[in-house]
Parts: sequence; structure tokens; C-alpha cells
Amino acid sequence: MTPITPSRALVVMVGLAIMLNYIDRGAISIAAPLIKDEMGLTATGYGLVVSSFFWTYVPMLMLAGWLADKVSVHRLMAAGVAVWAIATLVTGFAGGLVSLVILRLLMGVGEGVAFPSASKLLARAPEASRGTANVALGAGLAMGPLVGTLAGGFILARYGWRPMFLVFGLVTLIWLVPWLRMRGQVDLPADPGDAPPVGYGVMLRTPALWAMSAYHFAGTYALYFVIAWLPLWLMKVRGYDITDMALLTALFYLGQTVGAAFGAGITDRLIAGGRSASTVRRTAGIIGFVVSVVGILAISQTTTTAGLMFWLVMTSVWFGSNTGIIFTAGQTLAGPASAGRWVGVQSAIGNLAGITGPVITGLIVDNAGYGPAFVLAAGVVLVGLIAFIVGVPKLAPVDFSGAKTRSPATYPQNPV
Repeated sequence: MTPITPSRALVVMVGLAIMLNYIDRGAISIAAPLIKDEMGLTATGYGLVVSSFFWTYVPMLMLAGWLADKVSVHRLMAAGVAVWAIATLVTGFAGGLVSLVILRLLMGVGEGVAFPSASKLLARAPEASRGTANVALGAGLAMGPLVGTLAGGFILARYGWRPMFLVFGLVTLIWLVPWLRMRGQVDLPADPGDAPPVGYGVMLRTPALWAMSAYHFAGTYALYFVIAWLPLWLMKVRGYDITDMALLTALFYLGQTVGAAFGAGITDRLIAGGRSASTVRRTAGIIGFVVSVVGILAISQTTTTAGLMFWLVMTSVWFGSNTGIIFTAGQTLAGPASAGRWVGVQSAIGNLAGITGPVITGLIVDNAGYGPAFVLAAGVVLVGLIAFIVGVPKLAPVDFSGAKTRSPATYPQNPV
């Protein structure tokens, strides 16, 4: 039986959705210096705004993971994108802390559908090309902040922060136009060889899920630390102006984009050449986290612009590679039928870092400065690395045989 694989156009649209996802959620950090000054927010207050997004985003990941295995992924993605695009646009009219928090909550609801739905689609790819397919996630995740920082910095410097949110929200709404014509490529019949999706009770008793979730948490904590606090640190501590801040932050995201694409290409080539997929991807995941620990600490200690640029690039390249491993590994362990709910659970637990991290970092910055915050971020990554090494000794589909499963997996032609 020929596997059902995602088309190139579908992979591109998924990548664009993830890119827009991160442009819109990261816009708050680009505008942070101006919003904090205009609204009189403390670092703790700003951390609350960033954190509030995850109060709805995390539970929505769980719900969306279940829905992605049950209903039309095409409709699910369309609804989510529409909701977060409108929330982004309306943020341009926010008047204070309360309205910012409410809009971030709404954005979390919309954006929660993206990764479970995308993983459900990309899990169809064969093992030797799954890494490349997941560049849609890794590169999209990196290019979002890259494009957002460059475009946002330009708009910010010339027109202020409110027009930036209006522009980003409108651009995201435009994505819906081609997506609405792609239902035939998205909602396909299931591969008859796929096992039925596994129930949550069985899945939650799987040690590999918890190990991957800890690994995901660590990577997410570090990534959101950079997204939320790097622009502020560059301006408030290192003294760079808005333009230089935008360029340095963009350099990080450029390295992350390159790392996602290069890492996926190398791992897929090695696997296609006969190397063990498990060994190749586990090794890449371990090296990536080791370099990330060193890089986070080095960035905080570097005193020259040249040194800062070197460590920003070095760390960001491995951040990009790490992202691909996080999602590819989850899809591999779950199998196509259960990829939506596995990645939903894994992402929900992983994104608890988004709830705790910004607030913890804000408290640390207000009371002790940025140095300890960098050390804590590196420590979290180290713990996640240990969980991955111990808890995921092999990257291969989990054997759920004998477990009670749900109804047969489908990518329905006429879903509810």
C-alpha cells in the first residue's frame, strides 16, 4: 500500500501558518520596550502579559490534539488562524494591562490548534523524509520571529507599536484565502495500514511521552526566554537602540531557520543512506541541547558585539535543529494515527514553560537582574537533556499492542 504523504504545497502552507503563528505571538516582545513605557508596566507585569497567552494555549493544545484525530484538520486550522489573527489585529487598540491579557488569552485559543494539526498532517511523511517535512515546523517557528523582528522593527521605528499589530493581523487573515481551497489535500482517507488512535489513558501511561514532554518543556523554556526577553536585554542591559536590537535579534532567528533546514536535511540524508533513524535523531537531539546550554551561558557573559553575534548564531543554529527533533520524535513515537493527540499532550506539557517562564524571569529580573535568569534557562535545558537521554533510549513507534484503542484512524473525506 502506497503511504499517504503530504503534498509540497500543503507542507508550504503549514510552514507559513507556523511562521505567522510566531510572528503574531512574538510581536508583543518586539513592542515590549514601547508598550512598557506607554502603559507603565513593570517587568513582572510584562511577564504576566506574556504568560497569559499560555493560560489558554496549553489546554487548547490538549483539546486540539484530540480534535485533530477526530474531525477535519482543514476546518480546525482555518478556525484557529482566524481567531488568532483577529486577536492580533485588535491588540493594536489595547488600552492597558487588562485588555492586553484578554487579547493574549484569545490568541492562545486560536494558536493552540496549529502544532497538533500540523503534526497530524506531517506524520504521514515516510521516516527518511519526515525531518525535511518537519522543516515546516522548525523553519516556520524560526522565520516567524525573524520576519516579525525585521518587519516589526521597521514599523515600530517609523509608525509605533499599534500599526504593527494591525498589519500582522491582516497579513495572517490573508493566509486563509489559499487554505480554504486546499481541503482536498488536507482531509484525505487514512492509510489502511495505520493502527487505530490510542486512548489518552494508555498514552499517559507511556514513559516516553513524559520524557519527550520534559524535553519539549526544556526547549520551549529556552526558546520563549529568548523570544520574550532578548530584545529587552539587548536594549536595557547592553544599550543597543531599536534598530540594532532588531538586527541582533533577527540574526538569532536567521541562525535558527538555517539550523532547522540544515539539521533536517543532514539527518534525513543519513537515514536515507542506511543509518539508524533512532541513532541519528537521538544524537542530533543530544548535541543540540548540549550546545544550547553552553550558548545560553556564553551569551550572557560575552562583552563584545562580535562575541555576542558569534554565540547568538552558534546557539540559534542548534535551537533550530532541536525544534525539528522535538516534533519529529513525537510523531515517530506516536505513529500517524495518534500523532495529533501525542503532540497535543507533549506540546501542552512543554508549553507550561510559557506559563511559568515569563513570570519567573520577570521576578528574577526585577529582584536580581538578568544574570540569574540566563543561568536558570541553561539549567532547565540541562534537566530536559537528561530526561531525553534516560527516558527515550530509542526513537521508534511505541508498541501499543493489546491496549484498548479508539475508533479507526481517518483523514475523513467528509468529516464532521
